[in-house]
Amino acid sequence: MMKEETLESNISDDAADILRSPLYLNRDLEDILTISSLFKAVWVLLIVLTLSVGINIFLSLRKADRIVIDKSSGRVIELNNRDYGSTETVSISPDTPTNTDKKYLVKEFLTALYEVEQSTRETQVNKLLRMLDPDLSIAMAGRLKQNGVLAAEKAESVNSSWELQDLTLDENDPYVLRAIGVRKIRRKAAGQDVEESVQLKCKFLLKDSPSSPVRNDNNLRTGFTILRFRVEPVNGKSVSPITLIADEAEQETTSASADPVQDQ
Repeated sequence: MMKEETLESNISDDAADILRSPLYLNRDLEDILTISSLFKAVWVLLIVLTLSVGINIFLSLRKADRIVIDKSSGRVIELNNRDYGSTETVSISPDTPTNTDKKYLVKEFLTALYEVEQSTRETQVNKLLRMLDPDLSIAMAGRLKQNGVLAAEKAESVNSSWELQDLTLDENDPYVLRAIGVRKIRRKAAGQDVEESVQLKCKFLLKDSPSSPVRNDNNLRTGFTILRFRVEPVNGKSVSPITLIADEAEQETTSASADPVQDQ
């Protein structure tokens, strides 16, 4: 019994010694590293935020890098991509292809097709083929090669000019356009200089560009592409393939399909 009391007394003394001794707490080393990394990340974010605010203030106060001014009135229409209204001659609105774009595409196509200069002919042909719907582009490229029109133009040193006389939209279908113009051709045949002049009437069926972006270099940034077209002489007489650029094959295809390009 005496031993038990002595043991309890020793335990009590040890507990008292522990309570009287100073208590030391040590943080885990990994916690210290984590806290230090978080503090560094916070400082980096504060620096980035300060730079962002400073750059935004600078950009809002700096001198404009692009200004659109209506010369007729002197009014500023656009400043740093911000619109400031419209005038009698200039308006800014969301991008929507218009009839003006359709006419521009047809004008450029006819010029590339019928205005020939041998030094730039290959470039012009590639340009007009890109304006066509993919299926029609492949078909026309095959006809030009099969009929040997481009080779004949080169062999006969063909040069020609094109004068557009009229271009209108169909009253019933805004995607159908009609054009009339005169093509004048100078070439060599049997060692003689030959000049030809023919008035051509043209009919086009357009469609919205299927590619994205809608306005691209292939469609001359108009937003439209040529689905079908037909060209024939006004007087109804047949002319040489060089004059008409093998459009007779195109007429036959169009007649067989009975599409909207047919004369109404």
